[in-house]
Amino acid sequence: MNDLKNESMNWLIHVNKDFFTLWKSRMESFGGKDFKSLGNNFHTFSIMETLTREKIKESLFSRYCFPIQYMWPTKLNQKGFIEKCAQGIASKFENKKFSNVVVFPLDRKDQKLASNLRGRILQVVKEKMSLATSQKLLVEWTKHPVMQPPNTQTLIVAISEKCVWAGMSSPIDSGCFFAGGRRYVGISNDNIASRAASKFVEGTEALLLNGINVNNSKKWLELGAAPGGITHEIASRNCEVWAIDKAELDKNLLKNPLVHFFQIDARDFNQKLNFDSIFCDLNGPADISAEICSDKTSLLKKEGIIIHTLKVHSVTDFEDDFQKVKSIFKQKGCELLFTKHLYNNKQEVTLFLKKI
Repeated sequence: MNDLKNESMNWLIHVNKDFFTLWKSRMESFGGKDFKSLGNNFHTFSIMETLTREKIKESLFSRYCFPIQYMWPTKLNQKGFIEKCAQGIASKFENKKFSNVVVFPLDRKDQKLASNLRGRILQVVKEKMSLATSQKLLVEWTKHPVMQPPNTQTLIVAISEKCVWAGMSSPIDSGCFFAGGRRYVGISNDNIASRAASKFVEGTEALLLNGINVNNSKKWLELGAAPGGITHEIASRNCEVWAIDKAELDKNLLKNPLVHFFQIDARDFNQKLNFDSIFCDLNGPADISAEICSDKTSLLKKEGIIIHTLKVHSVTDFEDDFQKVKSIFKQKGCELLFTKHLYNNKQEVTLFLKKI
């Protein structure tokens, strides 16, 4: 695992407030200190030792982070802000090689200003950028961030009403294709849109960021399928899905030949089939849902991928529940690849595993 290039000991990170204490405790074990809240779930902190990509993953709740290599106290409504900021950042990173520029606001109301600042920075560094990235690619990456190679060196800029921060990182090191870690998912069927469907889309992108493409998974087992948001998303990718839930599935989905619905308790599903991947979003105690899901990995092909949602019923009990769930899957021959609190996760985290 390569170390992140940390020219500064200071970092900016996006962590949901509900899990901040858990994240802070894990980060303190790596030497993190001087934690400061910036609002909107963003924080800064410092660390004495090199912060590796693996340590960021082990912190579990980091949605996005980058090293602070430039900081400029300012006011967004200050006259000439965009021009002064663009020129200052271009000068500071004049000797750095980067293939993309992203700018995001800590407060979403400043999104338009962030977009305008990015546009001006790109104009200022146009000649330099043209040596690394074509205009066509920049447009493509702007419209579809997941098209970026995970290791694309990127100049990242964050803005707030009082300060501007900038640093160099890549999608894989920062932890997300989307600047700031905010991932808004457009669901292709509004009638059965669900947060679970957003978690599925974001989850497959998290795997892609880590070099795992599940687009080749043509047969999915889905546990906890109702009302059918994920089922629809899987079928829309021209994949077969065996959807299991005690509740009813959207009636229109039942007409789709790619959808095989079983209105039963997931524990009672015993079809002798072989699946490429499993998505589990079962409710209930963490250990019980893990036991049900891990039991179904007997139907999974070797090196098949499992995306499993761990419901956090008590933050106080999280560490015990997390260790228990990992042990349950390990006993069934499944390797934990990584765990992440996705932007579309609430009181839960998503485990990504592989059958070995």
